[in-house]
Amino acid sequence: MLLKDQAWYELEYNPRLSVSDAADYGPKWTEWGEATRQRRQYLSNLAYGDHPREIKDVFAVKDAKAAVIFIHGGYWRGFSKDVFSWVADALNTRGVTVAVINYPLCPEVTIADIVVSCRKAIATLWHQTLTDDEKKNVIVTGHSAGGYLTAAMFATDWTGFTMPATPFKGGVPISGVFDVKPLIQTSINEQARLTDESASALNLFTQQPLVRAPLIPIYGALESSEFRRQSEEIARRWSIAEPALGFANRHHFNVVEGINEPDSPIFDALLRLALQS
Repeated sequence: MLLKDQAWYELEYNPRLSVSDAADYGPKWTEWGEATRQRRQYLSNLAYGDHPREIKDVFAVKDAKAAVIFIHGGYWRGFSKDVFSWVADALNTRGVTVAVINYPLCPEVTIADIVVSCRKAIATLWHQTLTDDEKKNVIVTGHSAGGYLTAAMFATDWTGFTMPATPFKGGVPISGVFDVKPLIQTSINEQARLTDESASALNLFTQQPLVRAPLIPIYGALESSEFRRQSEEIARRWSIAEPALGFANRHHFNVVEGINEPDSPIFDALLRLALQS
């Protein structure tokens, strides 16, 4: 078996090298997010911890029967909730409340710390913000780093937060990396600061979900072989997971835009989980 070199890992796991217009997405999404916040009423910068980035926004819908919690990407090193406010638009139109989580970033904190932050964010949403009807149908989703964090929420013992063991109706991780050890071989690790030991502890392939609700991994069909494999592997290893879905003609960046497209497999999956009886 041929050993892979660092250049191979970099090309497989750094999508900015394979998507020619990758640099355009951050500014575009930022504009979309600002437009959403100007257009919609929402609860802004709700604190869930002591760190300045431990805040969240909630785009609530009157009499909503479901809530989607979105965890942004950026390889745990970049972006913020404000860049992704637009994920609320189409879901709000369908009567679903949307919460968008912010979290501290590497290298100031570790990925394990970010997992803890996301748990706190969801626990405070549950106890302080969501209505009883919304809590009956909570879906967690996230993109890239947020895809990993989404799945990590399913490997969490929520009874320790005075919540049901299965507080979610389902989850949709989008383009996640669930075994982070390969990232040690990439430039991403300059800020993620993973070691063999910490990567092994974070590896979701070797953990089992504690939340017993469906997980639907989705990836862009144009993504690298490793990004595709990561979603397919979590689907194979976790008994709660449905088969991974490849979103046709989408790469690592534009795949997440399906959240705001009513006919996309991502939007369909979120609604199916949120509104199932």
